Amino acid sequence: MLNNIFVPFIRKRSETVVSRIKPYIKKGIKLIDIGSGSGDVASLLQSQGFEVTPVDVADFHGPRMIKTTIYDGKTLPFKDKSFDTALLLMVMHHTPNPEIVFKEASRVAKEVIVIETSYTTKLNRYFTIISDAIGNLRLEIFWNSYKNNLDWSKYFKSEGYAVTDTHQYWDRNFGLIPFLHILYYLRQK
Repeated sequence: MLNNIFVPFIRKRSETVVSRIKPYIKKGIKLIDIGSGSGDVASLLQSQGFEVTPVDVADFHGPRMIKTTIYDGKTLPFKDKSFDTALLLMVMHHTPNPEIVFKEASRVAKEVIVIETSYTTKLNRYFTIISDAIGNLRLEIFWNSYKNNLDWSKYFKSEGYAVTDTHQYWDRNFGLIPFLHILYYLRQK
């Protein structure tokens, strides 16, 4: 019953995410979707002919729609550069140390596509973090894992990546509270 209520919302969100990342991926490449959650984005990409490996941690609190590789959140069970592109789609702010997740993504893939929930002002940061926690039904909030555009850009540069393209999207949580998602298409320098 609960699945029937949430699946249309999950699908709409997944379709939006896929439309945002599709310009950066080509058929025939190997993708890894790190922090895949329900797996709906990976499932949609697979249905469109993309080769995707969904990966997530064991403590995901919702139903999985696709077979997912479970890992410890620290070390991905894949060899270096096993994938062409790693997808980190609204996942790093849900971890106590997003740098560990990013370093593993850059280890296993040649390039990285990130979409992160971000903010522009201190007040916007507060509303973004609280509404994101409510929207994801999470009590645990990693306040220091949320970064603004400048902080993310500096971090990616410090890890040897160039931001080849970026887009900002103002979405609404619960149809009310505006919050910022920023897409970063990253390539190693």
